[in-house]
Amino acid sequence: MRRFLPSSLLMLAAACGSQPPTSPEIPRDGAHAAGATHDEQPARPGTRVVAPRSTVQTVSLGAWGGVHVSLLLTATGGTLEYDCAHGTIDQPFVIDSAGRFQLAGTHTREHGGPIRKDEKPDTHPARYDGAVDGDTMTLTVTLTDSNEVLGTFTLTRGRMARVVKCL
Repeated sequence: MRRFLPSSLLMLAAACGSQPPTSPEIPRDGAHAAGATHDEQPARPGTRVVAPRSTVQTVSLGAWGGVHVSLLLTATGGTLEYDCAHGTIDQPFVIDSAGRFQLAGTHTREHGGPIRKDEKPDTHPARYDGAVDGDTMTLTVTLTDSNEVLGTFTLTRGRMARVVKCL
């Protein structure tokens, strides 16, 4: 019993100390001073400022039209028709809280006259950037393999497009 009592008191003193056994023993200034006491709690990190998460919104599905461009939006993306080209948006058409978007897809150049049976399409990866404000969309088309900006278009939801296909 005599051996049990001193070891019990030692464990009780360690358990009731001012610091939990797993807390780091780092002084507030971060330096390890010789003979310094470790009764002070370590400094807490400063408050972090975190940017708010951008909310993602969907755009009205269906037809959007403009001069030289037509866009048909579906739940999974969209298809575009231009005077002498066509394209796809290969992901859901979502906008951020400010109405901006940046979407990936393809752009295929067309030409007048017949298409040969063995002709390969002139397809390029494309980025579709822009913004939506109510029923109006501004759309810029960029070929990502050459960084060529093909143009900026203004579209209106529900409006008939004015597209004249290549002859």
